[in-house]
Amino acid sequence: MNSIIYLQIILTCTLGAASPGPSLVLISRNAIANGKTSGVITGLGHAFGIFFYALLSIFSISIIYKINPIILDIFTFSLAIYLLFLAFKVLKENKHKKENEPSKKILINNFLDGFLICFLNPKITIFFFAIFSQFITNDQSLSEKFIIVSIASIIDFIWYSFISIIIGNFYIRQFVNKSNYLDITSCIIFIIISLFILTKLFWN
Repeated sequence: MNSIIYLQIILTCTLGAASPGPSLVLISRNAIANGKTSGVITGLGHAFGIFFYALLSIFSISIIYKINPIILDIFTFSLAIYLLFLAFKVLKENKHKKENEPSKKILINNFLDGFLICFLNPKITIFFFAIFSQFITNDQSLSEKFIIVSIASIIDFIWYSFISIIIGNFYIRQFVNKSNYLDITSCIIFIIISLFILTKLFWN
């Protein structure tokens, strides 16, 4: 593969990572509520989810169309329920919010939240299938395919780390955390997205 193709993959993955969605809301909320480290760890978990789906897509392009749609619907439904769970958890955490550095337990939960919000979103598989089907051929080596998967995961991590560092700085946190607007807004967004997913799932 030449540098032009790699550049196209990098650009496409960057645009995909930068697109707004529940992942951006979650990582932004964690960065503002608990600090940059919390946001970066959430982004790391999300990047692992991206790596999983990119790997699945790149090595299973020939069978993607054979996946039972019901399986994708189950994952989509699980994502909607998980978003409702996140809304509840954010409100619960808000009652016990502290200003000190996040504990190890919080960081582990951040990592799992980042991974699950990605893992439970089957549309990511479709996204990567659309990308990789244009660039992947059977004559490419395993190392080339692994490099492409790694690129997608690294770009995702870099993007969300950048977001976490920008919005998780001391002054923004001090300003936003003076009120409960951040958590309330995050909860409302999670609930709206969840209801939108459920409506689309059951009324299509």
